[in-house]
Amino acid sequence: MSARPSEPASQDLYYQLRDLADDFTDAADRRGERVRAEITDNRIDIVLVNPTKRHGRIVSLLVRQIEDQDERAATMAETKIEHPELGFYRTADLVVMSQDAYEASDDDAPAFAPDVDLAVEVVSKSNPENDYIKKLRDYPCMGVPCYAIVDPRDGTVSVYSPPGTIGGRPQYRDHKRFAFGDKVRMGQWLIDTAEFPRPR
Repeated sequence: MSARPSEPASQDLYYQLRDLADDFTDAADRRGERVRAEITDNRIDIVLVNPTKRHGRIVSLLVRQIEDQDERAATMAETKIEHPELGFYRTADLVVMSQDAYEASDDDAPAFAPDVDLAVEVVSKSNPENDYIKKLRDYPCMGVPCYAIVDPRDGTVSVYSPPGTIGGRPQYRDHKRFAFGDKVRMGQWLIDTAEFPRPR
């Protein structure tokens, strides 16, 4: 399920903003800086990215477990997700979609949000509010059915699903919280978090 934001963007404006966001990201890359340029409410937000080894390890463990359980799952790290009609453009640490949806999509285009089965964010020390506030607000609007936040800072995993409307706003209807070491259901996949690197 997806719902329109309060001020829907025209698709022309969205694509102009997306081109500017990509130009900014490319310019930062040339300077040796890693940023994410994301779009919500007709505005580009710039987020500095500083992934750690722990961050990368958690994403790798998730990919391995999901692909071991489901050979038809397409897993993609650091992947852009969009919903042009609604004016959303985000980047997830991990996106999971069916192989059929992946093969039907344009290789050079971001993943279309309603085709995504699971989005996962691994929280960074520098910008936790992007995962806990902004993306938690945007992903249900975009129609992402399951959203998981892995937080190495305190060794927890939060899973949100399914999208619905609460108080007139798109929100996830259910939230479960787990500790590293638990077996965690993320959509159709059961993730053993025992190997996730714990905070030091």
